[in-house]
Amino acid sequence: MAITDRVYAGDEDYARMRALLRVIYPLTVPAVYCTVGDLDWWRWTHAEGDDIGGARLWFANDDLVGFAYPGKDEVDLMVHPDHRAIEDAMLAWAEARRVETATTARVEGPIGFNAWSFATDTSREDTLRRRGYAKQEGEFLCFRARALEAPVPEPAPPPGYAVRHVRGEDDLARRVAVHRNAFAPSRMTAAKHRAVMASPTYRPDLDLVAEAPDGSFAAFCIVWFDPDNRIGVFEPVGTHSAHRRRGLATALLCAGMRRLQSLGARVAHVNSWAVAPPAAALYDAAGLTEIGRNHRWKRDLVDTRRSDRSEE
Repeated sequence: MAITDRVYAGDEDYARMRALLRVIYPLTVPAVYCTVGDLDWWRWTHAEGDDIGGARLWFANDDLVGFAYPGKDEVDLMVHPDHRAIEDAMLAWAEARRVETATTARVEGPIGFNAWSFATDTSREDTLRRRGYAKQEGEFLCFRARALEAPVPEPAPPPGYAVRHVRGEDDLARRVAVHRNAFAPSRMTAAKHRAVMASPTYRPDLDLVAEAPDGSFAAFCIVWFDPDNRIGVFEPVGTHSAHRRRGLATALLCAGMRRLQSLGARVAHVNSWAVAPPAAALYDAAGLTEIGRNHRWKRDLVDTRRSDRSEE
């Protein structure tokens, strides 16, 4: 079987990438590196919204079997489980790209690079270790799940607050404002959220907000629904700093899970960062329990410090 690779070439490739993620979810869960909703969110919010243009795709004959999604100093690898052997080539490409971009930017000192592996993914861990990466035991995303067969409580926001979905352009400014406060410092803009709203997986009825008594938005979440696998993914979830510890995020999670149930979803997922205990407590209380840990792995690729620099 011939394995080939090439650079991302546009929306037809994006459709192929989304289709691959739908295929590999049931084959890899709980070691799920990316869902279709995650990919939409990354594409229109990462960096300046152009990371997708740097992606590279690997094919077995004409079938997409993996892709590498690069960031500034890291890469995410999505691979069909029948083709794990391509991960070496994917990492080699991503590492070379990082050295090239860092050199062009005249970075001095060690050029660091990051990749990701679930603790249960021994194949990838072996590959990373062999390539000189070191596992960061304290740096990981908790992948969480809640089965949706059982009833989910109705949302119970505090008096004066209302849970509803975003109503398009009329709500855009308030929607961006609450995101920017919750994740300050944030690079979210009206243009980025408008692009998110135009992405393939986005549904306005699953872009939820808690409206405060003064009409501002106090909390928010987006739920991304994959009807093929009947799963929903919460990304992101946040609360304005002036409205925390009032149960608003819990109310939104309940609302989102009930809406997923009405769509026929089997499972709800969310990722939480290991070093964020309040978020962990929130998700645990909502029944979104940890099913896997996706660790950061780091290595220095080269050291660009010049030993022959003369003293000034």
